[in-house]
Amino acid sequence: MKIVGIGGLPRSGKDTVAELLIEAGYFGISFGDVVRGFAQERHKGEADPISVANMTKTSNWLRQTHGADVILQEALRQFKDKQAAGQKYKGLVLWSVRAPVEVDFILEHGGEMIWVEASDDVRHARNLKHLRAGEAAIDLTEFQRQEALQWQPQPGMPADVQMNLSYVKAKATQTLENNGDDKDEFLQKVQDLISAIDDKI
Repeated sequence: MKIVGIGGLPRSGKDTVAELLIEAGYFGISFGDVVRGFAQERHKGEADPISVANMTKTSNWLRQTHGADVILQEALRQFKDKQAAGQKYKGLVLWSVRAPVEVDFILEHGGEMIWVEASDDVRHARNLKHLRAGEAAIDLTEFQRQEALQWQPQPGMPADVQMNLSYVKAKATQTLENNGDDKDEFLQKVQDLISAIDDKI
């Protein structure tokens, strides 16, 4: 099974990479979408139920109550169900990878782990321009503070049930820079990478 993981901080361009892989014949699951659905419910009384802080709390809760690999297992279940129904795919793309157990699974199965890199200023500007329903506009300082909760495990909870984006980045086999405003240039970078991955895996 070809398997590709995609990681990166919010608004780095992970979705764009995943969309092109899906167009190329992969079945895709966003770990972020899985968590977002739970966050909408758990924080529905708040003005920003899917803020980075609330998404982090929800992800930690899911992993602590259902196992560190709960989101990964849900994605694999959906993929296997599609295969059992007769659907044919080139492989599996998992994006918004944020935990060591997810990275380790991908690499242990001979997959590629892509890290999408963009600066804090660029990502914050994109965030303000493309707020999702359930997100509130926040300044750069608060944006960085909330993201720090995902960068490495926080005290007071077992490390294996928390996000650890520093681990994801360190384990990446490919890095894509996405700091520019030229979307066509970035899309070409992604297409070139997909071709290289298809030849390699």
